[in-house]
Amino acid sequence: MKQSLIFTILLLSFLANSQNFDQELVNKLDLQIEQYVEGISPGMAVGIVKDGEIVYQKYIGYSNLENQIEINETTSFNIASNAKQFTALCVLRLIEQGKINLEDDFRKFLPDLYTNIEDKITISNLLTHTSGIRDVYDLWALKGQTWWQLFIDNSDAIELLQTQTDLNFKPGTKYLYSNSNYILLTEIIENITDKTFSEFSKALFLELKMPNTSFLTNYMEVIPNKARPYGNWEGWKEYPVITEVNGDGALFTTLNDQLNWEKRIQRVDDNILSKKLINQSQSPIEKINFKNYGYGLMFGTYRGLDYSYHDGSTGAYNATFLRFPPQNISILVISNNGNVPTNYLAKQLSDITLNLETDNTIYPAVPVKIERLKDLGNIVGNYKNDDGKIIKITEKDGSIFREIYQRDPIKLINEKNGLFHYETNEELKMNFTNIKKGQQKLTIYLSSQEPNTYYKLPFNDLDKSDKRIINGRYFNDETDTEILIKFLDNNTFLITKNGRERKAELILKDYLRMNSYEINIIRDAKGNVSGLNVKNGRIENVIFNKT
Repeated sequence: MKQSLIFTILLLSFLANSQNFDQELVNKLDLQIEQYVEGISPGMAVGIVKDGEIVYQKYIGYSNLENQIEINETTSFNIASNAKQFTALCVLRLIEQGKINLEDDFRKFLPDLYTNIEDKITISNLLTHTSGIRDVYDLWALKGQTWWQLFIDNSDAIELLQTQTDLNFKPGTKYLYSNSNYILLTEIIENITDKTFSEFSKALFLELKMPNTSFLTNYMEVIPNKARPYGNWEGWKEYPVITEVNGDGALFTTLNDQLNWEKRIQRVDDNILSKKLINQSQSPIEKINFKNYGYGLMFGTYRGLDYSYHDGSTGAYNATFLRFPPQNISILVISNNGNVPTNYLAKQLSDITLNLETDNTIYPAVPVKIERLKDLGNIVGNYKNDDGKIIKITEKDGSIFREIYQRDPIKLINEKNGLFHYETNEELKMNFTNIKKGQQKLTIYLSSQEPNTYYKLPFNDLDKSDKRIINGRYFNDETDTEILIKFLDNNTFLITKNGRERKAELILKDYLRMNSYEINIIRDAKGNVSGLNVKNGRIENVIFNKT
């Protein structure tokens, strides 16, 4: 009788402390999630933790379309770059044990890398993407190799980095996300512990009661209850990945394991990890000027609330976690559906959960001033905004078009003088000002977004002979890559890289644009072309010498 009474008291206490959402809130969350998955299609797992308790879980869609296996609490997903928080956690464990320091130069442990770089590159620089080390995936792309089609692992990534003799920028002076940083951290962990990174991290996951979480080291490995990744290309198709690079990503886990980690963070009364370590793992790193990235997580504000977060995306796997520390709430979305925008959905769920008002800010829909435009030719040219995005304005048969890389040209309909609207959207306006005087610019207007201004680039008036001096062969020793350039006509060049031909446009005297590649022409003291400085995505300052 006494034991029964004690059990009843404990049960009532548990129920009283339960944080489960009420049915109305659950219905709203369900409805929002169900908009993204219909019928027999890949889906997602969604969970919310509040005050150290799981308050919401939902599983929807299929982990395997071929056998029509539904996603459930045992389904294992690849959370991609969301793995970086756990690689950082392994580093923190070693720091706590006194085996490594944040201010150590990483070459203390990997002395064969960047031997010619005199600047110190610290462990903190690696953790916060302020090292200047180029991203291996973009380096492989420069070499003409599609990474997810390659049989590669961490040793291949290190081998590629060993060929690098320069950096994107001086360490600590800039932030630029690079997966290479976290691949290097796995090598450092192995050198310190004399264990494979997979072994060391798996032991930590088991301590943390995350038994279904581990880094993938063999793409052929059998993963129980694995969600297969699907993209929709005229019907669902499985996204193939045969790489074994890990530490920067490639972490397979279940929603339940991830929710257990969120509970541990919120409670901060762990008997496995110290309170100091947990708090440190969720904070920006001191002595780093860029506070937007810490131990494998980003920091920002959402609708006025401070939060930390990360997104992961590889192939058709997508994952997002959002943490709102003041509200002690975490939201996780993990998906094997390439069409699910996990970050956007996670924020929609945040709006519902935290009862946040949506942003109803109304921005100017039309300009205050419209300038007179006599000749359409006066607005033709290239325009660049502060983020480096370029819009090209062209004229054809008396009509004006907006052109952007990898997008279809859109005809602009003239409303009055320098004001136009998009043929595809009358609400989207483009207004040209300072026409033929000073710094000419165009500004894009839409009531739901802040006006975006682009500044006209100087007109390229080189004659054909000047342009032909760019012709030639250029070579980069770091990546064993050749670029051949040949002038065609007007401002168009033919560039052959890795045997593949593409067209490039000369935007400025010494600035070529080829798809997403930005190519700056290097000249010697006499003005002769001596090389190229190439930038693309997460690689910068890649020098090709003219041969």
